[in-house]
Amino acid sequence: MKVLSVIMKIVETGIVCIWGVAVGIFFPVCIMAAGAEIVPADIAARTDIMVVWLVTAGLYILAAAMVLGKHYRIAAGLAAAGLAGVLTVNGMFGSLYAHMTDNQGPRELYLPLIFATLLDIFILAVEERKNIARLFETKKAAKEEIAPSILADDPDEKHS
Repeated sequence: MKVLSVIMKIVETGIVCIWGVAVGIFFPVCIMAAGAEIVPADIAARTDIMVVWLVTAGLYILAAAMVLGKHYRIAAGLAAAGLAGVLTVNGMFGSLYAHMTDNQGPRELYLPLIFATLLDIFILAVEERKNIARLFETKKAAKEEIAPSILADDPDEKHS
């Protein structure tokens, strides 16, 4: 399991380095800086999409840092928040490109971060497997515990 965890961490770091840092930071900053010179004017005018995209990329970068710092629960939470950001960006670009049938926007630039979310959740499950097993054992033990009977005599009463 240790090898699986290391492999998942390497893949997650690679995904975040490419789509979180290079694409998630570089492209929105270039679009906001250069504007209509490099992209269509309708995209350049929508800085709100770019800001959400930047924040989402930042969440994934923080999640990757938390994974490397062995804070897996925080990383999974940040990745889940990043997933909400990716879906928001996708919806914003979807509404922007609703009138165009041949173009759906730059989906290939931000949607691969969904895999980083899945990897963060899998890493959490692998690294916390002992705690998860202990949780199931305590729930099972509590379920199998003998329930107090209302028909039995009160143990505090003394028989005379």
